[in-house]
Amino acid sequence: MYIYYVLRGTSNEKPVEYEGDLSEELFPDVNLNDGPATIQQIVQNLRTEGTVAEWDDCDLTDSFFDREDSYIYFNNRWMRRSDAPWRKDRNN
Repeated sequence: MYIYYVLRGTSNEKPVEYEGDLSEELFPDVNLNDGPATIQQIVQNLRTEGTVAEWDDCDLTDSFFDREDSYIYFNNRWMRRSDAPWRKDRNN
């Protein structure tokens, strides 16, 4: 289960970064083991609060392994950085 996030992107052409804790209480309808769904919910919550940005990447910290999983926003979806193609001009 993911317990912490760091979301990075740009807003008004300036870099922005948001970070915070993840818990079942804060995100009751989200499977916190599913990285892309968790990130999508974080982005949706930020939009609801009025924070609009172009999000590029997100790190999620796993509680069990105490490691970070890196995700990027590519081809209109969140994917693990390790699963991304080498070139952004390739379509998967």
